[in-house]
Parts: sequence; C-alpha cells; structure tokens
Amino acid sequence: MTLNNDKVQGVKVINIFEENAEAIEKMVNKVILEINQQGKAILEIQTTGDNMFFFIGEGEATTVRG
Repeated sequence: MTLNNDKVQGVKVINIFEENAEAIEKMVNKVILEINQQGKAILEIQTTGDNMFFFIGEGEATTVRG
C-alpha cells in the first residue's frame, strides 16, 4: 500500500467474484460517483480475485495511485 501521509477515513469494498467485465465496470462507476458526491477522495484502489477495495480520504482527488 502506498498511502504514505494520506489519512484514510474509510474503506469501500465491492465483491467482484463471478462478475463479468460489464458488471464490474458498472459497480466501480457507481462507487466512484457515490464517493465524489460525498466530497471525498479515492486515495487508492486495490484488488484481489474476489474484491475491490477503495481507500477513501479527505478532499476531492482527481487521480488514483496504485
């Protein structure tokens, strides 16, 4: 994880197990929209075979590292 000095305020996890690419895209776009509407920033996104983890912090970041 490369969050360095960023302050993580929360984590959003979505299960992508057995989902096709189109369904994953829709889920990810929905999460991004929700986080942006809350005025939060996505600090980093990490994935496993089953899940995607969105690390949420302060501010409105326009780029995602990771």
